[in-house]
Amino acid sequence: MAPSLRYLDAILTIIAVLLTLNLWTMWAGGPSHAMTELATPAQAAVGIANPGYQRKQMIDLLKRQVQQAEQLSELFQSGRARVSMATAPKEQSK
Repeated sequence: MAPSLRYLDAILTIIAVLLTLNLWTMWAGGPSHAMTELATPAQAAVGIANPGYQRKQMIDLLKRQVQQAEQLSELFQSGRARVSMATAPKEQSK
């Protein structure tokens, strides 16, 4: 056999062993155990989503952001805040 076929055979053997172990553990748990695991209902998140409340939170957040942007704009217009740029390093040619 070629080395790649030996590798493939080994991997397939490992997969077969793992699947056999999985099947054995499902059977060892008993039929009631397997059925309850498969039939468990989906769990919802705590509470019910309230889109109206979520929208209100988003609107409040946007209002705060607008206020902060206005305050920043006032600082720049009054001259109490300034932006300065340091000289950028020159790009090196390749």
